[in-house]
Amino acid sequence: MGPESWVIIAAICLIGEMLTAGFFLLWFAFGALAAAVLGYLGFDTTVQFVTFIVVSVILLAISRPFAARITGEPSKKAVADRLIGREGTVTEAITPQSSGLVRVDGETWRARSDAALKEGDRVKVKAIEGVKLVVEKLEE
Repeated sequence: MGPESWVIIAAICLIGEMLTAGFFLLWFAFGALAAAVLGYLGFDTTVQFVTFIVVSVILLAISRPFAARITGEPSKKAVADRLIGREGTVTEAITPQSSGLVRVDGETWRARSDAALKEGDRVKVKAIEGVKLVVEKLEE
């Protein structure tokens, strides 16, 4: 294979990398460029192909932890998501037809419930819908 073929493969990999977000094809582009250099220097096609595979695999193995941190799920949840499962106190009555207020972790949130709750009731956060907490009364 001539160096031109490896440069075309590298270009295809780079374009593919721009269309995805996984830092996967980028390393094959670098492997293809390394093989292109060897092709330019006159090395055998087998040596070029082995270099392509070895360089790509090594760069892929080294970069996976970094890529996983960048493209993976955030390690910290949003503030609202951390409230699920927390306990709070009703500060303004809640009915199934109207929302009220609940104090959780020192913050006041608009909340709704399928059951009527009066001021002072202890509740547990079940879910979050938009900007409202969905709560249920704690059994005493």
